[in-house]
Amino acid sequence: MKDNFASAAVRHYVDSSLLLEGKRLDNAGYLAGYTVECSLKAIILHGVERNPKTFGHELSTLGGPALDLALLLSPLSRRYRPKSITEILTVFGDWNPEWRYSTTGGLSRQKANDLVATAEKALKEILIPLVLDGWEEVPQ
Repeated sequence: MKDNFASAAVRHYVDSSLLLEGKRLDNAGYLAGYTVECSLKAIILHGVERNPKTFGHELSTLGGPALDLALLLSPLSRRYRPKSITEILTVFGDWNPEWRYSTTGGLSRQKANDLVATAEKALKEILIPLVLDGWEEVPQ
C-alpha cells in the first residue's frame, strides 16, 4: 500500500474534530498531532521525493530541519511553507505519539480546542496549495 500523507492528514483532522465535538479530548488532541505530522510529510515528500518516514514523528524536526531541507532541494516548493509554522510548532510543542498511552482526562478542553484549531490551520496552509497545484488529490 502506498503512503498517502495528504489523505491521512484530512482523515485525522476530520476524526479529531468529531472527537472534540464528542468531548473525547485526549484522542482529539492525539489525532490533531497526526494531522500536522502528515501535512508536513506531504510537503517533505513533494520537496525531496524520499520517504518522509525517515524523519520520524517529531514535529519540531519535521517542521524544522526536514522541512528546510525539502524546501532547499526544491526551490519551487518554498511557496508551500506554512506562514504560521512557528505557531503550529509552538502549539504542538509537547505533542508526542506516546500520548496514546496517557491517562484519560489528561488533556484540557482548552488545549484540545487549540490543538484541533491549529491542526486545521496547518491543513489549510499546507495541503490546499498542494492540491490546487494538482500535486495530490485529497478525498473529502
